[in-house]
Amino acid sequence: MKIREKIIQYGWINSLARLFKIIMRKLGVVFESYWFMLNKLDRDAIEFEMHKYDYSDVKELTIDDFKTSDPDIFDEKKLQIIRMRLDNGKHQCYGIFERERLIYSTWISTDRIVFSSPIYKAIPIKSSQAVLEDSYCHPDYRNKGLHSQMNLFRLNKIIEMGLTEAIAIVVVDNIPAVKTQLKDGFYKEKKIWIVKILGRTYYIEKELL
Repeated sequence: MKIREKIIQYGWINSLARLFKIIMRKLGVVFESYWFMLNKLDRDAIEFEMHKYDYSDVKELTIDDFKTSDPDIFDEKKLQIIRMRLDNGKHQCYGIFERERLIYSTWISTDRIVFSSPIYKAIPIKSSQAVLEDSYCHPDYRNKGLHSQMNLFRLNKIIEMGLTEAIAIVVVDNIPAVKTQLKDGFYKEKKIWIVKILGRTYYIEKELL
């Protein structure tokens, strides 16, 4: 992501905080903080909000669909990860196209919570839960409400799967993403810190009242 896009996403203060984290990584100290956000799914409320949007252009994605999108984002390394997800039976991916080009993609996982950047860490979830993860919107289509639209779509899909709770893991500095999840019925259940110092990884979580 370009510097200008990061500043738009995080704001000046949080962008400076992220710059500080990048500097610390070069000194051997890697850390990130996240909100663990939970949504106890309400079918009626979700269906009511979905009526505001048109979902006729949403489709479930295959590996070939990603090849129509930005090759700088969906390079061969990323495509390998996507293939593994699509093959394991625990991931579903949906997207929106514009002129036969994939402009938005977003995932549902019933596998586990995976923190992959900047530190890898995986934690289990309950059998009644699914995770919203790894959404991508082409820069030309940001700030058009696609995140809110597809959040609702995924929550409805999770209900159709017979599950009762959705989880979203959001970087604390990513204020717009936090606001979107709060708007769509999530609340902050925990704060999580992952720290790596001199090769040792520490996972810390705090329940919120």
